[in-house]
Amino acid sequence: MGDAAPRHGSALTACRAAGDGEPGEIVTAVDDGRGGSLVWLSDADTNLWLCSADARGSVHAYDLIFEDLLRGAGAALLPSVSVDRGGKPVLPADPLGIAQGACRAYLDDTESAVLSSGPDGLEGGWIPGYFVFLETEAGDTFLCNATPNAQVWVFARIDAPLQSSAPVG
Repeated sequence: MGDAAPRHGSALTACRAAGDGEPGEIVTAVDDGRGGSLVWLSDADTNLWLCSADARGSVHAYDLIFEDLLRGAGAALLPSVSVDRGGKPVLPADPLGIAQGACRAYLDDTESAVLSSGPDGLEGGWIPGYFVFLETEAGDTFLCNATPNAQVWVFARIDAPLQSSAPVG
């Protein structure tokens, strides 16, 4: 995390303070494509958390990663390009496109546009995936984290900050 501290300083501080109890240990942080940061933390029980914070230190999402929100049905919700010999759908070979599709599928039939997306920065023993920011026709913005096999791990509305470390006044 050494080189990320200058780029993500306010977000790292805010995300470490956002958790209940003791501050989480920073796993990694990535630019969110919108001027903020996505910060991955682990707590004392080795749970994984995703925090979204802007450059001022305002936290917009802080979510525990605990299960696939689509419960394994993500691939069936995406348009397949073909089927394999067993009749199972074969997804396109575009990992980011699959993650974006899974995030859109989680919204059900709501029309949405991708505002920004990219690799979520997780490596090693973690499940790597992609972050996706979606905006609906109604103007609602959502943060989603999904994998290339159409699992959705986080889906959170991004609007007013949950908390802010920005100076008042």
